[in-house]
Amino acid sequence: SSGINAEYGEMTKGHSVIIVEGHLVLNFPPLIELFDKTIFITLSYDLAHKRRLTRTYDPADGPGYFENVVWPGYLIILDEVKGNDKLNPTFLDAADPDVAYKRVEEIVMKTLARK
Repeated sequence: SSGINAEYGEMTKGHSVIIVEGHLVLNFPPLIELFDKTIFITLSYDLAHKRRLTRTYDPADGPGYFENVVWPGYLIILDEVKGNDKLNPTFLDAADPDVAYKRVEEIVMKTLARK
């Protein structure tokens, strides 16, 4: 929140911004109750696979792990989020991270302005 406070000054005074990252947290109702806004950043199969290949896991992913576990799990969570009326999420595409970041910033500022 310090970067946002430095840039937006009085608008953010007295407010804290906490960004909770990870789509699995959206399956935990007590946490969902605390959210003012939910943003779900989507990505294509190809982009998800490309990102997965750049990471190192211990233990390493076995053959077919992405195709059989990771990607299907992502699709299940995405469907659950779309069907959860309490979340009312904004969906953003991760294809252009700069555009997604700017949009997240706009959403945070609009949410704070309503407080």
